[in-house]
Amino acid sequence: MSQFPQEVLEQILIRLGVKDLIRCRSVSKSWLSLISDPNFVKAHLKYSHHRDRNDDGIGNGRIVMSIIPCCYKHRLYERDDISYDSRQCHLLGSSNGLVCVSPSRSEILVVNPETREVNKLKNPKIPETGYFIGGFGYDPSTDDYKVVLGFTRFRDFTCFKMFTLKSNVWRAIGELHYTLVSRVGILCNGALHWVAKQDNKKAILCYDLSEDEFKEIPQPDHVLYEVGLAGYPSMRLGTLDDCLCVFRRDMVPYNIWVMNNYNVKQSWELVDPESKSKYEDVHRLKDLKHYIPNKRSFCHEKWIVKTPEFLGSLTYVPSLVSPHVCRKQKRKRQERGSRKSGKGPDLKAREIILRGKQCKYPGPLSCVLWLFRGFYCPDSLQIEKLLICSRIQDSGEVMLYRYGQAVLELSHISKIIFIWKHPLPLCKILELIFLSSTMGYFG
Repeated sequence: MSQFPQEVLEQILIRLGVKDLIRCRSVSKSWLSLISDPNFVKAHLKYSHHRDRNDDGIGNGRIVMSIIPCCYKHRLYERDDISYDSRQCHLLGSSNGLVCVSPSRSEILVVNPETREVNKLKNPKIPETGYFIGGFGYDPSTDDYKVVLGFTRFRDFTCFKMFTLKSNVWRAIGELHYTLVSRVGILCNGALHWVAKQDNKKAILCYDLSEDEFKEIPQPDHVLYEVGLAGYPSMRLGTLDDCLCVFRRDMVPYNIWVMNNYNVKQSWELVDPESKSKYEDVHRLKDLKHYIPNKRSFCHEKWIVKTPEFLGSLTYVPSLVSPHVCRKQKRKRQERGSRKSGKGPDLKAREIILRGKQCKYPGPLSCVLWLFRGFYCPDSLQIEKLLICSRIQDSGEVMLYRYGQAVLELSHISKIIFIWKHPLPLCKILELIFLSSTMGYFG
């Protein structure tokens, strides 16, 4: 395989399943590097989505929380019905191969069932009792994943909190005069959807993950919808061929409405699901008390079924996407990238403070200036002044002109402040800090 060009090898690997790619990581270091590359992970996910959408034989994959590890039988998986509150562990959402699981209200996990990676989120600090809803999805505008939780604090009011993997923080996003009827947010067209009730009237409430706002989706204006669906507590949402649909969970496969064009009221259509139904891969997530990374499989054997029963289940596509999105890791990658290519975030500053330490290899301050001279041209830096604080002296100020030399020993310096005439890109500042700390001059 080493004789293949890199582009050909990548196109071959992209067409493999996730389990096969995990095995391929052990072939060589070069394969491990290729398969772990974020660009390859995105390309593989894109190919998987395209394959699912264009497969005439098998439709979108689904994922459910399995209750009993046995063969396919009716109601042996978690459903959004009257039995929902009797169970402790819930599946809250699915997006790009990641699923959000809630073993308890104080514990929220983002899990990749294929790679068996687990990201335990901070405690959302929501009430342990009362109505509880959730949702999980991907925001392409920020390249981030978001968890949305809702809980009832007052009568007919629902409070919402949101967590983003990049920020690693829970924050309140609103308090709405709605009572949520369905529990799990259905992800469709970049938004989470729930069946809600306001003043005894049903509504389809959605939260747009990119715009960070709540909206109402228009419902069908038809007597069959009003009489046969909207007036029943069993009204639920789902997806059919990537379109939002509404149905009664106790009447499947009858009386199913599909919105062919998202958020267009006139596009609602009463359909016969048998004419559109395909075989589906239904993945069964294990109901575990503890999801321990890399220890054992998180899923039972999947079902391959052809039935509209799983309309309300979450869509799922196996992927290599990692649930770990850490700002510190991103900063390290940015520093390495800026060191190699000179590119970095589009942030600027006029001033930077470097705090000194007792150096292992003390030397003159000119060494620090050499760092500047070695990597940047003087005209682009335009340093205005350099302030020096010493452990021996109270303070000192050295005016700098085109890298003038200074003779203070670094071991005596407690703080150095660089001030530029104009804001300097943060990538250059990060590079200075990295190079200085690498040479042992600053802590």
